[in-house]
Amino acid sequence: MLSVAAPVEAVIWDYGGVISSPLFRGIGRFETDMGYPPGSILELIFGETAYIGAEGNLAGGDPIDGAAAEAASAVTHDWHRLEVGEIAFDEYMTGVIERAPAVLGREIDIDAYQRFTRDMPLGIRWPVVHRIRRLRSDGLKVGLLTNNVKEFGSAWRATFPVDELFDVVVDSSDVGMRKPDPRIYLLTCERLVVPPAASVFVDDNRDNVEAARTVGIEAVHFGDEPLSAISELDAILERRGTRSA
Repeated sequence: MLSVAAPVEAVIWDYGGVISSPLFRGIGRFETDMGYPPGSILELIFGETAYIGAEGNLAGGDPIDGAAAEAASAVTHDWHRLEVGEIAFDEYMTGVIERAPAVLGREIDIDAYQRFTRDMPLGIRWPVVHRIRRLRSDGLKVGLLTNNVKEFGSAWRATFPVDELFDVVVDSSDVGMRKPDPRIYLLTCERLVVPPAASVFVDDNRDNVEAARTVGIEAVHFGDEPLSAISELDAILERRGTRSA
């Protein structure tokens, strides 16, 4: 006997690389211009050597939103500790400066790096925002689940109408967990007051998508074409039907 998937009651969205454009595009060029080894800045900053916009990133997604290396719940790098609120940003940057010679082969030019991050383009994908708005008007619950940094909160929240669009916002730095830890998905569903099986999750990182699926949430991998991901979501909603809040 075939099982019938529950109607969708909530859609949960990632921020970086889904609602916003991908971060850290052009980092490879910055490394070349500065004479740093390929992948070394991302290894230094995030503990990962692969990133969107460069070769070798099979998981996809922004490095800011990447998976822990050993286990889904592991906090293995200072960036992970920053994302779960264990350390403050100033302490994190002190560690970056201290680790730089071992990773880069010399001290990091922190002024040049800060200019790169300041000038890094960041846009909002308004078709995604409009689709979220329509979901709410159709009576579905909408959540935002982001790995983020406490000190960045006012900046990213100012980029689009967060409180107007979402019933629930789960920020890793507020709750002490980060994707792909299964607990953070369950917490998001709990706060939305929906079972995982009645939810759909959208993220640009494949590890985070697979982690959602392990707890029973149907998930969409958001690639380079926003409209394709929206179409995939719409197909899920059509197939399963929806149940308004």
